[in-house]
Amino acid sequence: MPPKKLIRQTAATVLQAKDSAVASETDRMFGLSGMLPRLIEADLSAIDTNPDQPRTVFDDDALRSLADSIARHGLQQPVLVQEGTEKGRYRLVSGERRLRAHRLLGRPTIAAIITKGRPEEIALIENVQRVDLDAIDLARGLTQLIESHGYTQAEVAAAVGCSEAEVSKRLKVLALPGDILADYRTNPEAVSRSALVELAFIEDDAQIRKLWQSARTGGLTVSAVRAARPALAKAEPLQLLGKAINRIDKDLNAIGSVGEALQKEHRERLRALRDRIDGLLGA
Repeated sequence: MPPKKLIRQTAATVLQAKDSAVASETDRMFGLSGMLPRLIEADLSAIDTNPDQPRTVFDDDALRSLADSIARHGLQQPVLVQEGTEKGRYRLVSGERRLRAHRLLGRPTIAAIITKGRPEEIALIENVQRVDLDAIDLARGLTQLIESHGYTQAEVAAAVGCSEAEVSKRLKVLALPGDILADYRTNPEAVSRSALVELAFIEDDAQIRKLWQSARTGGLTVSAVRAARPALAKAEPLQLLGKAINRIDKDLNAIGSVGEALQKEHRERLRALRDRIDGLLGA
């Protein structure tokens, strides 16, 4: 049998390897640098703000409230930074509200964690999960993830922790007229994010503007927007029919590209649909 000393040394080596593997997995999940020191005290003057920060609106009263909280209770979560190209300088990844609050307090330094994760993704996730972005900043942040990294909507949904359908709805906001989006930015509290999303799914420009006028006077609720949509559908049945036919035409083109790869059950469903269309045409 091997001596007890060798057994103890072997056991210690195994435990160290296991701990190292756990630490490595944690580093991978959170995008940590894997190199000490991970937590640093950085000079505020050495931190450059993130040009890709999803949040573009900072409420002065909310910042003062955060600064007061930090003064009383201390900083509860360090900011995230990346090492810059110049030694001793850092680029802020997330935590700009905390950084600004420290500046309001006149503090020269702030606790920071060095990360190698993707700045845009981390900044967006951090904002979405902590303090809600307004509808426009959120939609633009999601768009940036798609365009910068080639993400699909499903991948973006997984990254921010919501459904793919929810991502699609949030992106729809950017289809609203530019003047309405600008008006919304002046007072985002008047209209909830969900109500703005519902408004984006109305395709009649006059109806959108009519509802938006009501938002200026008494606010705009999700139920008010949804109540307007059925009336629009009844007023323009031919327009809706035309859009449905266009969708069917596109779908048929996609099916035609499959060709002989169609399975038996697909052919049976297509024949059933053909019979329904013949019934509509009176054939």
